[in-house]
Amino acid sequence: MATKSEETAAALAERIGEGRDFPPGSTLPRTNDLVQEFGVSKATIGSAIEQLERQGLVRAVKKAGYLVLQPVERRTVRDVVRRPRGGGYVFPVVASAPGTWMLHGREQVARLSVPDEIAKLFADIEPGSQVLRRRRVSSPPGEPPFQVADTWLHPQLLESAPELAEHDTGPGGYLEVIEHEAGHGPLSWDRYLHIDMPTAEEAQLLQVSRELPVWRQYTVGTSARTNRPVEVTAVVIPGGRVRYATKLRRDASARWPVEPFAPAPQSFDLG
Repeated sequence: MATKSEETAAALAERIGEGRDFPPGSTLPRTNDLVQEFGVSKATIGSAIEQLERQGLVRAVKKAGYLVLQPVERRTVRDVVRRPRGGGYVFPVVASAPGTWMLHGREQVARLSVPDEIAKLFADIEPGSQVLRRRRVSSPPGEPPFQVADTWLHPQLLESAPELAEHDTGPGGYLEVIEHEAGHGPLSWDRYLHIDMPTAEEAQLLQVSRELPVWRQYTVGTSARTNRPVEVTAVVIPGGRVRYATKLRRDASARWPVEPFAPAPQSFDLG
């Protein structure tokens, strides 16, 4: 049986959306007004709104209340890196939506203290060292921010390719410079993925609630020349906007044909 807060959340969710009581960009009524309307406690309303936040329907905005968010499509991401003719690499998340993605604001390029988790992926950089970071906030055209992508570049790259510190790195982007100008091609990539909660900054950039889990993905680009990581890209995506699809690979022990079970498993009646 649904709780009072679940019933209230469901009733509010029904009224959220285009052509409804609370269209995208509007705000929910004040807590006291909702208490009076639904005849429940402030705690119940608070719990209901938290549920709406976790569903990606609203987010808290300081001094404004709870802003109703634009509904967006959940995109399927597959493990493939593409390289269209005449263009740079297209990674799985961006490949999930056709067309050219748009930036929300200008790409940020700055030397910053490298976070511990990024330093560990490089393996030879001390946490807190100054490392060049390229940040992009992007989405398919017409959609709210889909991802925050932070690319950290190994300091040694800047010695042979100082143009990596420029906003415009030319056709093909920074990876073209790493592979050709700096001589590390072809790069190979490993990806690590886990679910986490967003920081306050990430939630603000993605325009989502801090109650909504995010996909946190690290892609490590390894040099073919040195066999060591030269770039690490950390991507944060709202959890409600993506699903990953991967084709399972048979291990050598499971190659076909496989030997049948002997003796064959016996069937039994579950009653």
